[in-house]
Amino acid sequence: MKEKNNNKIIYNTISSFIKREIKKRESQGVVIGMSGGIDSSLTTVLAVKALGKQQVFGLILPDSSVTPKTDTKNAIDLAKSLRIKYKVIELNKIKKQIVNGLPKNKMARANLLVRLRMLLLYYYATVMNRLVLGTGDKSEMMLGYFTKYGDGGADLFPIADLYKTEVRSLAQYLGIPAKIIDKKSSARLWKGQTTEEEIGIKYEEIDKILEHIEESSTHLLSNSDQLNEDNVSKIKSMLEKNEHKQDMPPICKLK
Repeated sequence: MKEKNNNKIIYNTISSFIKREIKKRESQGVVIGMSGGIDSSLTTVLAVKALGKQQVFGLILPDSSVTPKTDTKNAIDLAKSLRIKYKVIELNKIKKQIVNGLPKNKMARANLLVRLRMLLLYYYATVMNRLVLGTGDKSEMMLGYFTKYGDGGADLFPIADLYKTEVRSLAQYLGIPAKIIDKKSSARLWKGQTTEEEIGIKYEEIDKILEHIEESSTHLLSNSDQLNEDNVSKIKSMLEKNEHKQDMPPICKLK
């Protein structure tokens, strides 16, 4: 990884970013969706350290049909240890009511669940005059491995310039429990899903490929990189397929 992988510097930079943005936008604090995973856990800890526990509110939004009980417990335990206010809202019944009578489609229903979480985050943010803190990391954001207007919908993204491997390093530095750090990453779109199994590549290799692509204007790999060519092609294909997620939708200009 890059020279920026100095956890103290990264921590200070992110803390300053959160404080500055909250002050500039005259916000009363932040609302965070806490999944029990490493990204949301790290984001929550960073927010509490930057703003204090009174300005951080956690929403834990499991769907019992896909969310492991351990994820919900990890999120609750973290909220309690940080002494922040939080609320748990079970989404399974709400989701079922919405999709009742709609065409059946696995991905459409998965994305609906993620967007439902975004709606609730913004509902509470509006009520509390706060900002929604995004929890996406750089690996996911570059790959487009997020739901547009779902977990991709937020006001601030504190860790979106950290690759997943850097997220793990910073989480260890800040003392986040190993049971969260060592957990297999998953968007929990359906039961048993894990990110690395779905993509078919470990994050250690994903991050090396992404970093090389980001730093290479030609997107060409030299023999010294020793990266699997099939995996490189797969990552490039994901980048191209999900490029539309990186920009605002096209606007028809009349003048």
